[in-house]
Amino acid sequence: MPLSGPIRHAYICHICGSDHVARDARVIWDVSAQNWVIETLFDQAHCQHCDDRTRLQRVVLTSPTTFAAPERGVD
Repeated sequence: MPLSGPIRHAYICHICGSDHVARDARVIWDVSAQNWVIETLFDQAHCQHCDDRTRLQRVVLTSPTTFAAPERGVD
């Protein structure tokens, strides 16, 4: 069943499909807002499932569940 309302997206690892991804950023303290504000979002991404660098793919969410990578085989 599609979600109603605005289209929602997720970013996933281009290697394994996991949505457990991260990017580094530089943040600054905004005294008037009393909050951290992102000043720079760096290009490099990291997949926590692969534990390696990745390229992010933006995908449309078609259900309320998050993407999950397939289970890794035991070596």
